[in-house]
Amino acid sequence: HSSCRAETMPIKRQFRGDNRGGKDSSSSSSRERHGFGRGGILAVLIAVVISEHQKWTKRMEKQLKEKLKHLEDRHKAERNAVVRLQHQLRHKVLDATSSFGGNGNDDDDDDGGEKTRSKTSQNSPQQFGPAIARAQSCFSRRAGTPRQGGSLVASARCRLHFDVEFVPKRSLEGLEEYSHAWVIYVFHANTNACGTKNGGAVKALVSVPRLNGEKRGCLSTRTPHRPRPVGLSLGRIISVDWERGEVTLGGIDLVDGTPVLDIKPYVPWCDSVPEATAPKWVTRAIEGEEGGEPLAIGEVKLASPEEETREKVKRAYEDRFEIDSKKGGKKRRPLYENPDDFLAFVMDTLRLDVRSTRERTAKVEERKFDTYRVTLCDVEVAYVIGKEGDGVVTIVDAVAVEPSVIPGSADLDRPAITRNDNDKYFKK
Repeated sequence: HSSCRAETMPIKRQFRGDNRGGKDSSSSSSRERHGFGRGGILAVLIAVVISEHQKWTKRMEKQLKEKLKHLEDRHKAERNAVVRLQHQLRHKVLDATSSFGGNGNDDDDDDGGEKTRSKTSQNSPQQFGPAIARAQSCFSRRAGTPRQGGSLVASARCRLHFDVEFVPKRSLEGLEEYSHAWVIYVFHANTNACGTKNGGAVKALVSVPRLNGEKRGCLSTRTPHRPRPVGLSLGRIISVDWERGEVTLGGIDLVDGTPVLDIKPYVPWCDSVPEATAPKWVTRAIEGEEGGEPLAIGEVKLASPEEETREKVKRAYEDRFEIDSKKGGKKRRPLYENPDDFLAFVMDTLRLDVRSTRERTAKVEERKFDTYRVTLCDVEVAYVIGKEGDGVVTIVDAVAVEPSVIPGSADLDRPAITRNDNDKYFKK
């Protein structure tokens, strides 16, 4: 028995050892299962937290976008209200100064009236005295008028109608012997002429279009927003009719209805300064330097079918003067006798980007409009600029419109073309 017991002992010990090993293995496996479970729960929690954070982020982005849109709409509404108020104030000033004899110097009024008159006339076009002429210009509105005269839009036309009761007819005799003339005038269409900020004070710095909005002092630029809103432009003399008291000029940038203070002949030997210099951003366009004309448009074309669009523009120009004939009264003679000449002028005008700096430099998806319009000779021309910003202007529509109540002023009651109108213009 002792021998048998001795033989079985290792087996029992081995068996017991195996059992002990089994317990150790089982507890190890249990620990691994418990450890994996805790890791899995932690991973799920992390995933849930990330998912909730993403949802929260999206909600916040949506709320911020909605708030930004609300603020943009509010700013736009306030801006439109301010512009409308400025126009109304300017109209009131014009009415007030005209009721005081045009120049605000009525000595028969009492002191109170004198104070009011001097206060209003200081910010009005009449502050410089009565105009000697009024401009009948191809640029019916301030928006769309080129930023400089001369050769920028050589086909532009302007007819100056002189007040023959104030300026004797023969005052113009001999002007036809010159090729060009300087015109001194008032920027009558400025919306800040009766500003609501600081009593209409002029800003010291202005955004320069050729510098994509960089600031310069107002007196170092040709901006119309100046301490005294007086303009100087050079025009090519096309004809002088001193019997009628009319001078027709080409390539000049006056807005329709501009009050003219004086006209002087251009004298080459004293007006031309060959050694004169100017900043590079001014001269690079004419000197062929890199970058060239920053406002240049690559191509101007007519929407397809081209012949149909061409006839639409020409017909709109003819309709403009038919409307005047049906209404009766004084009819203004056309600046362009041939509708084809008017079409050529429209295309010349659109070869320079007349949009605001903000609109011109914005990304395509951030533009305020996709369809733009400009009013020339009381013809509203609609055009688009390539969706990819390719610098191609396409004329898509044209319609005759009523002249402004005050020439040169914007028609604030006419709705602007918005993105919702683009489908009819972008049809394939």
